[in-house]
Amino acid sequence: MQGTRRRAAPEVGAAPVTQLAEVERLVSELDLSATTTHAELAAQLSTLRGRPIKIQPYPAAFVAESRRIDEPLPYGVWLPNPGADYVFYRSEATPTHQRHIILHELGHICCRHIGDRTADAGRAEPGEPDHASIANAVKRAGGFAEDQEQAAEAFAYLVERHTRPNLSATGETPAARYRLLED
Repeated sequence: MQGTRRRAAPEVGAAPVTQLAEVERLVSELDLSATTTHAELAAQLSTLRGRPIKIQPYPAAFVAESRRIDEPLPYGVWLPNPGADYVFYRSEATPTHQRHIILHELGHICCRHIGDRTADAGRAEPGEPDHASIANAVKRAGGFAEDQEQAAEAFAYLVERHTRPNLSATGETPAARYRLLED
């Protein structure tokens, strides 16, 4: 990483970031280059937050159950756990779409969004999340306020603009950006 920019430090107890100008400030404070991967960004945020961020596809058994009951999974979810933050994504999405999903969930983390997570916040056990924890996170998906969803989406697109400069030339409108998600 370049190390030349001031790093975006998490502000403990600070309100969630929902305004575009604040999202832009957070992204500008990150150490991003045209070659930064989502894994490198997650590692950077992990260091800033003082806790690991683990990114992985939904577990196979969870996907199989979702298909069996004909309940589609959200594209991605963030599951905060006592020892780490987990980001799950759909493995059948294209690689470019997976990257966007992951960046969106990292946006929720970086912007300090809490969504509808207070109901069982103290009950999660340290270690890898179990089936029930993932199921609860999936049920709560979309539990973020509209302004938080927009901020996470803005975060993903702004990071894409820094780390994939070719997108800014062709993805200025929402429709154009959406088309770029497909490989």
